[in-house]
Amino acid sequence: GYVSDGKPWASQSLRGKINFVVYVDPDDKDLNNALTEKLKTEGLSHEILGSVAIINLAASWKPDALIMTALREKQKEYPHTTYVYDKNRSVAAAWNLPKDGFHVLLLDKEGRLLFEKNGQFSNQDIDSLIGLIRAQASKDSSEKGQVASKESKKTL
Repeated sequence: GYVSDGKPWASQSLRGKINFVVYVDPDDKDLNNALTEKLKTEGLSHEILGSVAIINLAASWKPDALIMTALREKQKEYPHTTYVYDKNRSVAAAWNLPKDGFHVLLLDKEGRLLFEKNGQFSNQDIDSLIGLIRAQASKDSSEKGQVASKESKKTL
């Protein structure tokens, strides 16, 4: 469910823009701080790149209430990131992800997998992922321009 209000979350919400998704064990939340810091400095619009953090509550020894309190604070700090909790590893099972760790997925605007990695990112991994995000964003912008151009021709 959504951390903000507890309502059910569905992966169909990942359609319409590029999405950076992390499925993370709360105990490993700081494993890829270099990646998240680099993404912040890239200046990508939240309208182009969505970010979703799915927190695997079943992987941690910490009480769910404590984790949820921390997540609600994170949601306030990063309002454009969607925070989701997974109490029983249902996302891991549905997507065939490892039960623990820090798993990163990059999905295109149709929800197709473009990139996947579990574990700690090297500087090369970070650069590769950001390059892929930029290339996909450029491709999407180009396609939008073509659609707009075609639509304007239709109205003439």
